[in-house]
Amino acid sequence: MLNDDGISWKTRFTNTMYLQNKLWPNDVAINIHMLPVTDGPNSQHVTFQKIKYVFGKSLQNSIFIQNEENLYESFSVFDNDVIDFFDTPVDQVVGVTLLAKLDAIGGESMKVDALEIESWQGENLRFMITTDSPEWKLLQNCDTKDPWWHDSSPRFSNFDTEPLTWDDIGFTIKEHEGFKVIQGG
Repeated sequence: MLNDDGISWKTRFTNTMYLQNKLWPNDVAINIHMLPVTDGPNSQHVTFQKIKYVFGKSLQNSIFIQNEENLYESFSVFDNDVIDFFDTPVDQVVGVTLLAKLDAIGGESMKVDALEIESWQGENLRFMITTDSPEWKLLQNCDTKDPWWHDSSPRFSNFDTEPLTWDDIGFTIKEHEGFKVIQGG
C-alpha cells in the first residue's frame, strides 16, 4: 500500500527488447513511489540522483534480454548496455526487478514502496508493482545467484564479472546546497 507521506517521481526511457527472436523498440513510462527514511537531505539527494542516473544512463537505449549467457555474449558486442532479467523482459518482470533494484539503491535513505510501469510494447497497460504483488513472488523464487537487482551498486547484469561501484562509473554530484527561498515581486 502506498504511504501518504511519500513522494513520487515520473520518468520514461526508451530501450530495445529481445523477445521471440526479434528486437522490439520500446518506450517505457515509470512512476516511482518513495518514502524518505532519513532526515538527512544530503543523503536523500544523493539517493535520488542515483535513481535518476539509473534511468538516464543505465536503462536509456539499453537492450533487455532474458538471463541467458549466449544472448548476453551476442548483444554485448554493441555499445548498448545489455540488461538481463530472470524471465522474459515484459512489463511486469521489468517492473518488479526495477522495484527491487531501486529499493536496494535507496538503502537507508529512501524506501521504494511501489513502481508503476507501462510501455508501448505492453499496449500501454499500467501495472502497479509492490512487494505484495504476485510478481514479487516470482522474483523471490527465481534461481539467479547474486542477482544485480538486490545489489545497491550500478551493476545491471548478472554476467558482469568485475565488481562495480558508483565511483567506478564516474558518478559524482555537487554538494547539495539545501532549499533556497525565492521571493516573488
